[in-house]
Amino acid sequence: MTARPALLAATPVAHSRGLVATLCRWLAPFALAFAQSAAGGLPQPVQVKITSQDRDAAGDAIVISALLFRPTRNVNGDGSPLVIALHGCGGMFATRAGRETQLSTRFAHWTEVLLDDGYAVLWPDSFNPRDFRTVCRIRYGERTVNAAMRRLDVLGALEFAAELPGIDRSRIALVGWSHGGSTALASVNAQDRRIADFRSRDGAPPWFRAVVAFYPGCARSLKAGGRWRPGAPLAIHIGELDDWTPAAPCIALGEAQRAAGAPLTIDVYAGSYHGFDAPAGRVIVRKDVPNGVKPGEGVTVGPNPAARALADARVRSFLRHHLADAVAAPAAGASGAPANTTPKEIP
Repeated sequence: MTARPALLAATPVAHSRGLVATLCRWLAPFALAFAQSAAGGLPQPVQVKITSQDRDAAGDAIVISALLFRPTRNVNGDGSPLVIALHGCGGMFATRAGRETQLSTRFAHWTEVLLDDGYAVLWPDSFNPRDFRTVCRIRYGERTVNAAMRRLDVLGALEFAAELPGIDRSRIALVGWSHGGSTALASVNAQDRRIADFRSRDGAPPWFRAVVAFYPGCARSLKAGGRWRPGAPLAIHIGELDDWTPAAPCIALGEAQRAAGAPLTIDVYAGSYHGFDAPAGRVIVRKDVPNGVKPGEGVTVGPNPAARALADARVRSFLRHHLADAVAAPAAGASGAPANTTPKEIP
């Protein structure tokens, strides 16, 4: 087992919802100009608007912004497959001053990986349109933007993506990180009435062919018991030492779903903490986060290069397999062919 890395103290980042949200709205027109140079060679994205299935207090549809990246090559003449990517509790943009409109280093890396494999990538922003830049420093029970709300953004994003020209609407996957990973679990729940109604309505887009969740919170899905079942092949990747969203509930969820024949796999990465797939940085303790295994004592985050390389390879293989032309999307109400759900500890 890999030795525990040395820990460093993290410097809290100032949080100001109203000011940041206002700045983001003013800076939005410049986002496209900054994105390409920030992402180290990424193609320039298109900024789009998505109508969420969520509603405001007046009953009007919430409209969220998103970035759409298209691959330079098309692996299928009928259109490119697409990945809907879900940001974590810190949002999808960088935190460094002056770079607030650029994808974070982690998400720029994954966007490049996915584009290289021939996928278009759609990044819905669930936070800034609701006047949040981050929710990491808010206690779980006090968050007004949660996974249940964001799953409605996912439905809107799927509907939007299925109508895009040049996209193969039958080959769409969902990938989420942390808060976005928890959102992926909520979005793929075939036992959720809202999800089931969306899938069964006339004109509904084809359902996700594959779902990936990096270090999600699994406790809620586990507690739901028979009221939670993945409606598409699902792969969870989590660090053995994660003290923000611990691995134990995800392992228990995998075991329960294996017994039920559900298509869920769990990869547990030894010696790894939350955010182990970061392409840069060091392991730190974030004292500004009030949640985690020991609330008030901070949470540990940071990269493990060996685990990141393995996760990269596994996710790419998983997506290639499930987005291949010959693989049929599971019907509404079905969970797909059973997969090996034995938790695997990756050295």
